[in-house]
Amino acid sequence: MPATIKDVAKLANVSISTVSRVINNAPNVNPNTRKRVLDAINKLNFKPNKIAQSLTATAFPAIGIVSLTRFSNEAFLPLILQSIGEVADKKDYEIVLNTSKDENQEIKKCISMIESKVIQGIIILSSKVNDPLIEKLYEMKFPFVLLGRYTNERIANEIYSVDTDNFADSKEAVEYLFKLGHNRIAFIHGPLKYVVSQDRLSGYIEAHKEAAIPVDYSIIKDGGSSIKEAYLAAKEILKNPNPPTAVFVSDDSKAVGVYRACQELNLKIPDDISVIGHNNYEISQILSPQLTTIDVPIKDLGIIGTRKLFDLIEGIPTEKRTILDTKFIKRKSCKSLI
Repeated sequence: MPATIKDVAKLANVSISTVSRVINNAPNVNPNTRKRVLDAINKLNFKPNKIAQSLTATAFPAIGIVSLTRFSNEAFLPLILQSIGEVADKKDYEIVLNTSKDENQEIKKCISMIESKVIQGIIILSSKVNDPLIEKLYEMKFPFVLLGRYTNERIANEIYSVDTDNFADSKEAVEYLFKLGHNRIAFIHGPLKYVVSQDRLSGYIEAHKEAAIPVDYSIIKDGGSSIKEAYLAAKEILKNPNPPTAVFVSDDSKAVGVYRACQELNLKIPDDISVIGHNNYEISQILSPQLTTIDVPIKDLGIIGTRKLFDLIEGIPTEKRTILDTKFIKRKSCKSLI
C-alpha cells in the first residue's frame, strides 16, 4: 500500500502540516526538520498528491483543455490529446479536460478552475463565431492558446493560436475536382457556428466563383457532428433530381457516412461519384477505395500549441499566430470525367 502523508509525518516525528510545508517549499521550516521530512519521503518512496499540494501551493501544475462537443464522434480528439499530453508530461503537468455541452457551463467551469488555481493555462481545440469563452479569457489576461482562428477583429490579432489554412485547403480540393471535369460538386460541412466549418465552406464557394461556376446551395448540407448525420445529408444530396458527380466532405469521419449512403444507393466510388475528405485520419486509408483527402498535421497542432502555451505561462516571448502546412493526398476515390 502506498505511503501517505501521515506515514511521513510519523517517521519524521513532525506534524502533517509540517510535511505539507516541506512538500510545498514553504520558507518557514527549520533546515534540520526539512531534512528529516525529506529523508522520510525518500525512505517511504512517498508520492505527494498533486491536488492536495495545490491547496497550499501557488497553483496546481496543470493545463485545461476545452473540448467542444463537435469532436465527440471524431478521430480528432484522441490524436490531439495524445500530442498535448506528450508536451505536458515533459513539463510534469497534468491535463484537465473540460467537455461542457453549452457555452454558459463551459465558461463557468473554466473560470472556476482558474479561480481555484487548478490550472495555469488553457488550450481551446476550436473556436465558435464570437466565442464568449475566448472573449472572457482575453479580458482576464489568462494564458490560453487557440487551435484555430478567431473572427472578432477587435482582438483577433492579440490571440495566440495555431492553425492550418482551412479556406485555402478546401478551395484546392474543389479546384482539383474541377480539373477532373466535375462541375457539379456537393459539399457536406460541419455546424456553421464553428469558424473552421465556415472557413471550409468559404473555400468551397470561392473555388466556384473563380471558376465562374454557379453555386447550387441545394447540394450543400450540414453534416452535423456525427457519421450518421453526414450519412443522412449524403442520402438527401444523392437523391437530388440533378445529383452531383462529386462530393467534398469537410471531415474524413463524415466521408464514412457518404460511403455508406453510396453503398445503399448502389453508387460506386469513384465510377459513379467522386469523394474527397479532409484531415487524413487513419480511416481514410482503410476505406475502399482509399479516400483522397487533405492531410492536416494534427500532432503538430497539439505539440506546437502546447509549447506556445507553456511559453506564455513561463513568460517567454512567442509568436502569436502560427499557420502549419497541409498536404493534398490523391488516392483512389476520384475519377476524371475528361
